Amino acid sequence: MNRIELLPDHVKRTIAAGEVVEGPFSVVKELLENALDAHAGEIEVEIAEAGLKKIAVRDNGEGIVRDDIPLSVMEHATSKIRTAGDIETIQTFGFRGEALSSISAISRLTILSRTGDAPLGGRLLCREGSIDMGDYAGPRGTMVIVENLFYNTPARKKFLKGRAAEIKNIKSVFLKIALAHPSVRFTLVSDGKRELALEVSGSVGERIEQIYGKGVTGSLYHERLSDIRASIHGFLSAPDFLKSSRSMQVLFVNDRLVEYRYMGFLLSRGYEAIAPRGRHPAAILFLDVDPGLIDVNIHPAKREIKFFDQRYIDSLIQGLCRKALDRTAHRLTGRAFRQAAGPDAQIPRPPSSYDAEDAHGTGERAAGQESFQVYPSPAGADALLVPPIDPLHVAPGLFVREGNPGVHDAAARDGFRVLGVAFASYIVFESEGALHVMDFHAAHERIIYDRIMSRTEEEVTQELIFPHVLALSIEEYDSVIEHRERLGEIGFDIDPFPDHSVVVRGVPAALGRADMDTFFRDLVEALKNGTEADIEGRAAETVACHAARRAGDALSMDEAERLTSEALSGRHDLRCPHGRPFLYKMGKKDIERMFRRS
Repeated sequence: MNRIELLPDHVKRTIAAGEVVEGPFSVVKELLENALDAHAGEIEVEIAEAGLKKIAVRDNGEGIVRDDIPLSVMEHATSKIRTAGDIETIQTFGFRGEALSSISAISRLTILSRTGDAPLGGRLLCREGSIDMGDYAGPRGTMVIVENLFYNTPARKKFLKGRAAEIKNIKSVFLKIALAHPSVRFTLVSDGKRELALEVSGSVGERIEQIYGKGVTGSLYHERLSDIRASIHGFLSAPDFLKSSRSMQVLFVNDRLVEYRYMGFLLSRGYEAIAPRGRHPAAILFLDVDPGLIDVNIHPAKREIKFFDQRYIDSLIQGLCRKALDRTAHRLTGRAFRQAAGPDAQIPRPPSSYDAEDAHGTGERAAGQESFQVYPSPAGADALLVPPIDPLHVAPGLFVREGNPGVHDAAARDGFRVLGVAFASYIVFESEGALHVMDFHAAHERIIYDRIMSRTEEEVTQELIFPHVLALSIEEYDSVIEHRERLGEIGFDIDPFPDHSVVVRGVPAALGRADMDTFFRDLVEALKNGTEADIEGRAAETVACHAARRAGDALSMDEAERLTSEALSGRHDLRCPHGRPFLYKMGKKDIERMFRRS
């Protein structure tokens, strides 16, 4: 029988380190926060081999008193609090006294520090629990060097992601922390090369432009809401600046970077009237609240906090969204709304021929198609448009056929017979005794995606008459340059350009006349959020999505037949690249049962 024993101190520290240090990025985060607590004006981070070989953080802050340096690596030793009650009013980033202790348990740690009024500082070497102290005559401030991270916990090291992913995580936490401290100069050096340098800026807006690209604040609204117990301010998307991911949604509470699980949902609710499916607003938010009204002591890594009144905080975030969106009238294209049917509107008669919706986006519909009516929308939201339902009279206007009235009666082709295009979005065809409805945009996406990924023919590059210069965020620029060769294999011609920009000289010919700004915005999001293994697939998905015929496009009968033939050829899955099915069918017996025919 195994007896209960107290674990040795070094084993306890190693176990505790697993909660504080998830990867090299965790070490960078903890050391950056220590430097900010020391009121540093300049912070330099140096990493080698994605932080596994070395992480060094140097600052010009207040430094550590020489006699206190050995205490800094002891468990629960801290200068931030003195009593349990201090936790309720904590205003520093660190306070638990676990970071350096945990880091020293799974690495070889060196601390060099000197205060401003001391002639000599201290130098500490911590190796496998043993401490060696010496003198240090360097400049004021602190330098912490972490070497051979996870050398004694191979299981944790085995589950780390690849080198590129770990560097990406380090850059992400580095930039997010720098975002809230524009008065501090931040530098990141990786394997001897200076990767990032953020000079002191006069405001958060200027720091946002340093990180996310010049001019980006022109697409963001800066708003503020204040109340007795809390205030919130931040930068939120203008209606025409929506992202394909939530990567630009960040929340700081009293300048502390936190993860709030409901933030994405709240922002989606705030923008639901203008954000189409799959698009997300950018939001860089700063919540200022009395420290006594939040609990920051619920996670060892201090990633999450507990609010005194979650509903109240949620209402502040949603209120800030409403204030941003209510500041101006939103620009709408002709396709966004249709003319409302008046009270005396008549049910349209079946058309003698079909006129497709004006291809130039004027929003006018041919006679014989259903009108759209404006229904009351939720408070604060834009009007929603819903087609009136009239099952007796919808059918005659459903089908597209050039030159022939009513339903197409063409001869069967390749085992199917196209009947037409419903709602300018779905190909309707008959095959094998069943009625089929196919989303032609999703089907076309799949065909283009498979052609790009199959590499059966060399991808043709369409040279641009005027090269397209893209101003990118730091993370986006790194992602594009890192994967430039892979992008070249599927038809892109991209070169680096000054100030974290790239110049695009050519694109895959499949893109045709796609909107380049929207396309590249989605492409860099896909690259930034992808992994090395799936980067080519993500790029191909983005190309296919933007190159495919879209709902609302006028599709001729010949095009509908050719697209249906290719989709049913057996060479393609019947799902779009994102996994959404694009083909449904209803058998003849199902239809007869619906009409109660025997």
